[in-house]
Amino acid sequence: MFSYPVRAGWATADGILAKQGLMPRDIQSATLAILDSVAALTLLDTHVIVRDAAVVWRTASMLTLVTHTRPDDVERVTVAINGVSPVGRAIATATLTPFYGIEVASWSETAVPIDAHHAAVTEGPAALMPVDGAEATPPRETEDDDENASEDNITGPYQEDLGRAWYLLTNKPFVSHLCVAPRASLVKDPATVLTALTRLHAVRDTGAERARELRRDLSKDLGIDRETLVDVLADQTLALDDDAIDGVAELAQRTGLGVTRRQLQASSVWLRREGDNTSQ
Repeated sequence: MFSYPVRAGWATADGILAKQGLMPRDIQSATLAILDSVAALTLLDTHVIVRDAAVVWRTASMLTLVTHTRPDDVERVTVAINGVSPVGRAIATATLTPFYGIEVASWSETAVPIDAHHAAVTEGPAALMPVDGAEATPPRETEDDDENASEDNITGPYQEDLGRAWYLLTNKPFVSHLCVAPRASLVKDPATVLTALTRLHAVRDTGAERARELRRDLSKDLGIDRETLVDVLADQTLALDDDAIDGVAELAQRTGLGVTRRQLQASSVWLRREGDNTSQ
């Protein structure tokens, strides 16, 4: 919602960086940047988290585990994470064993076949594209779900939403992206940062106003089922509320990122809280 309107030429975003794969080394000249949340946590000495913009998921996301059969029946596999972001890798680490009981034999930086010994994590639009013969299955919510599953329906491969699995495991949202601004800019020239945020919100609002067109174009360009795209985008919220901060803090704690909730709170600011305008 933040990047597509700019790529499509619907809006401009001078001074703002919001593109796929953005990392700390790429944002030195940016007034505002939206980047991978785990990467953003490495910048807290020089940047603050701007809570007015983020990408937050709960029951649907663009992060998927692909297994050869129901993941609850997978015991030990090598998991491919090639092309997966730092936060995607963190969510996979936090869910595969605690939620599914899958033992990770090793993590692979190259693609692997999906079979009894291998699984893969996919992210972004690729996570919404069916793997040949794949069946999307919601993560179990109770142990009874395993007992009630029909063995006759297990054909695989299976695609599981890891963002949803994280939410069911922790009751906290999956925050894939955070917005950051240089601390020095907020001290020396806060008006420029606020102007950049206004532009960013204008980009977001343009995406919301043209949501039908956005979904149509993305579905056509990327080959994603339109109903799936509708469900995923409808689940997004686009600001960092207290619940979302809890989600970031929980992920940091479970994966050893070395950042506490108190540190996150101290390093986060609202510049212009809009209340009712935090979802797409």
